[in-house]
Amino acid sequence: MKKMNTTIDSLYEEASTLHASGKITEAIERLEHIIQRSPDSKAALRLLGVIFAQKGEMDKASHYLKLNTELEPFDASLHNNLANAYKILRKFPKALFHYQEALKYQPDYPEAHNNLATLYASQNQYLQALQHYRFALHSRPDFIDAHFNLGLLLLKHNEPNAAKKQFNNVITLVPNHVQATFYLGVLALEANALKEAEEKFFDVLKQDPEHVQALTNLGVIALKNEQGQVAIDYFTKALSLDNDFEEARNNLAGTFIHHDRFENALVHYEILLKKNPKCVEYLYNSGVAQMALGQLQKSIELFENILRSEPDHFATLNNLAAVFVKLHDRAKAIELLNRALKVNPHDEATQFIYDAYTGTNKQSPASADYARHLFDNYALYYDQHLQGPLNYTLPHHIGQLLHRLQINHVKKTIDLGAGTGLCGIVLREISDYLVGVDISKKMLSLAGSKGIYDELLESELITHLKQQRHYDMAVAADVLPYLGELNTLFSLLHERLSTNGLFIFSHEISEHEPWELQTSARFCHHPDYIKKLCDEYQFKMIDTQKVVARHQDNQALPMMLCFAVRVYTHST
Repeated sequence: MKKMNTTIDSLYEEASTLHASGKITEAIERLEHIIQRSPDSKAALRLLGVIFAQKGEMDKASHYLKLNTELEPFDASLHNNLANAYKILRKFPKALFHYQEALKYQPDYPEAHNNLATLYASQNQYLQALQHYRFALHSRPDFIDAHFNLGLLLLKHNEPNAAKKQFNNVITLVPNHVQATFYLGVLALEANALKEAEEKFFDVLKQDPEHVQALTNLGVIALKNEQGQVAIDYFTKALSLDNDFEEARNNLAGTFIHHDRFENALVHYEILLKKNPKCVEYLYNSGVAQMALGQLQKSIELFENILRSEPDHFATLNNLAAVFVKLHDRAKAIELLNRALKVNPHDEATQFIYDAYTGTNKQSPASADYARHLFDNYALYYDQHLQGPLNYTLPHHIGQLLHRLQINHVKKTIDLGAGTGLCGIVLREISDYLVGVDISKKMLSLAGSKGIYDELLESELITHLKQQRHYDMAVAADVLPYLGELNTLFSLLHERLSTNGLFIFSHEISEHEPWELQTSARFCHHPDYIKKLCDEYQFKMIDTQKVVARHQDNQALPMMLCFAVRVYTHST
């Protein structure tokens, strides 16, 4: 008997040496030989369980560790290790039982508390997880994993300040802890502390230059700072390191969409849709890109794919309606808009378009949201479309008017609805200081690139005119068709224009009503209504002329071009 034990002891020592030197297969062979000869060898069972756990073969690891716990039922570390194996195997009830057994025999066992907390966290049992992380830290205040895991738990459950405290505790214990630094950056980014977040992500990259999540978040920061190309560079670098990193590819595609680089966006959405063909976000953005490129049938296929699974997808219904308008199928567009209004009856832009297309409410109020969306989508092609198919000549007519009336010098001019700056080119020649106001950020970006204006402001024009600014001339070229009633505009210009201040504007012509919404989704105004407003708000009409300023549906569209002077100050 003694000889047999001596042999087993020597085999175990040999197996331990082989394990330590990385000769795992030989170590397993020795240990299994021991078990064949002595099934109750606790040391051999324990080491076999550890080796198979290290190899990731959790079924075998749990088998040997379970045999070991039956021989040593009061060993807390054995229960903890067996529970870890069961947790990886997703046998959660068994894992829970053995973590609790470990803590029954060793109540202040920090690793068991931490591991049990992670199990509870994975099962969304927040309070139990929180309790055991705190027990772990009470037992060992410098337990790095417990601080970090508790930080993740608090972050997930929207406790950013408490999470930040835990990640800072990790940094105090391990100053170069990459993941704690990363999550401090995430917290700063969520708080919109962009400079702090950027510093944290740079710190991560100093230690791990290939940290794709840090690179991706730096791209997000660049987007927030309106540095589109910098963002693209970060997302591209992240993808070069991990071509399957979906978050970076989605962000890159979205950035291309935002900057109207639709072909580039579609390359990435095609890849994303191969992996996730039912993702509504990918389908929708692909549809928007195809629509912008004029690939209307492709956009219809993508949008209808969404509606098969989500028939009440509001944005899809609106965009699909816009596609059918371009295809001259107004009945289908109206049907889709009606569906959209049932989903969201309070959306003013959808209601406005519905009213226009159906003609059911010609006194529908103007929609700033509609105008913003229209011109943001239109910006990329605006100049080309106006000066091409629409044969837009209003800036030319305004230039002739200024020349004919010998208006050669104005101190401060405001271009209301500046757009891409087509009228600004004419106004620049006579204005000491030129301000452009427009509701569309993308339009203003194009205007800014021309270097015409002294100041460009993104604002709905009525909102801007309510500010305490004063001008010597206001120009509203092709703006009144997006306003409907004009009392507010004339009243504000009465206050904002200096005495003898100039007002140049154009309007489409209503034959009967003072103003009404047309099926083109533009407003027309009766000349008598304009005259009434001028009289009421102390503007003297100096000149009116009917001009063909643009074409619509291949037909010349007559407009009135008007020149008025603000003649009186407020009475006291």
